Amino acid sequence: MSDSLPEPPRDKVEPVDPDTARIVLRLDDAISAFRAGEASGIPALDSASRLAGDQAGDLADDVTARANRHRKVPRRPDRVELAILTALADTYGAELLTNASLGYALRLVARHGGIAFVQRILWGESASDAQLATMLGATRAAFTQLSLAFPDAFLAEANDVIAWFRPRPPGESTPRKGASS
Repeated sequence: MSDSLPEPPRDKVEPVDPDTARIVLRLDDAISAFRAGEASGIPALDSASRLAGDQAGDLADDVTARANRHRKVPRRPDRVELAILTALADTYGAELLTNASLGYALRLVARHGGIAFVQRILWGESASDAQLATMLGATRAAFTQLSLAFPDAFLAEANDVIAWFRPRPPGESTPRKGASS
């Protein structure tokens, strides 16, 4: 019996479409600017804070922020976040740069990091998470593949919880921080 391995991320199989690459480069710069407290230059991201109902989303974001306190959001999107942005750009194309609803999604990535964003879409439990998952349903398959390609990033909290249940070597009273096998 052989275990089937997850398919490699798309960027390992075929080159990224040039239009997608241009969008991802713009998003990389815009998110970096947003995280530095500057205007991003992307109307969908800059206007996201003016959406009606954004305050309610911010309350859910605060809960997410508290839950992910230990996770450091990088100043510039890292490899995993670039893969997430690529999945978004592949799915929505240039509309990602102008659509205010998609701008709200970009703002979540910019504020809390791409990993927390994808976790909310795939495994979120709140009503706002369900609404976000519905809004971005077209990306669910791509995000699932990314979570399989980068399990250490997406399942870090699960690994920490599971570490408490793993047998410990004699003389060790608590699992090591971040222990995973």
